[in-house]
Amino acid sequence: MKGRQERLDGLLQDLAKERGVLGASLVSRDGLAVKTAGNVEMNRETFSAMSATLVGAAEIALAEVDGGKPRSIVCHADRVRLVLVGATHDLLLVAYANGDASLDALVPRLESAARDVAAIVSG
Repeated sequence: MKGRQERLDGLLQDLAKERGVLGASLVSRDGLAVKTAGNVEMNRETFSAMSATLVGAAEIALAEVDGGKPRSIVCHADRVRLVLVGATHDLLLVAYANGDASLDALVPRLESAARDVAAIVSG
């Protein structure tokens, strides 16, 4: 049977193979890079820190309007889309996709993958 690390690597690699997806990352909520799969060159430390900051800011903003916890956060740009989802109390799952990637497919897929991450991490 595969260990946790191999299962997490496989999950990220599967996400990175989805149509329109450029890559996927697991990021700690305090901004540390945990794992990444895909073909995008980036500064992992900066990407991870800013992803965690983005999720933290969204949580605070939603708390101000009594909106609860965000299920997902989507950032649109001309060439890229980011989708960020809380996977566990300590981990975020982030996918980066082409600017024309279907969010109708990507968001539910990422939410499902985040539940898989939680199951893998919890044992």
